[in-house]
Amino acid sequence: MVASLHFFGAGIYKAINSQQGSMIYLSDLPTGALAHVSSFLAAPSRALFAVAINSRDSSSAVVGNQWDVLDFGEIEKDLAAKISDDDIRGVLLSIDAVNNLKKLRLTNCINITGVGLEPIRGSTIIQQIDLSLVGDHESPELDPEPPISCAEVIPILDSII
Repeated sequence: MVASLHFFGAGIYKAINSQQGSMIYLSDLPTGALAHVSSFLAAPSRALFAVAINSRDSSSAVVGNQWDVLDFGEIEKDLAAKISDDDIRGVLLSIDAVNNLKKLRLTNCINITGVGLEPIRGSTIIQQIDLSLVGDHESPELDPEPPISCAEVIPILDSII
């Protein structure tokens, strides 16, 4: 069997068997295999992977339960720059951030408005949220200016304090 793996956006992965022309979705693989593959990924990538496979049974096994810190600075800068508010929301929900997450760093997540932070509203666990959007020792000057919005973020932060 000759197969190739393709990413079609919105978390849709397909393995295409070139001999038969049939499609096998990544989410159709056994949960144990998905969990094993994800164990080689950085924590934010593992959470994004869980959101992408979009299967409740598989995503909990893939994402795991050790989520004290979520630092998007651990993934490639180009990937972090493409992350949307929907992606952030999906990740925070998949890791049950309101009950687990102590530290959140949005390093290089320059395309978010902040609305994706809604799942941490009212958290009594979270201790630190770094909204700087740039890595350590990097210039805080971004061009174009990121769309992050005080109107979206401040009410969420107020609910945590």
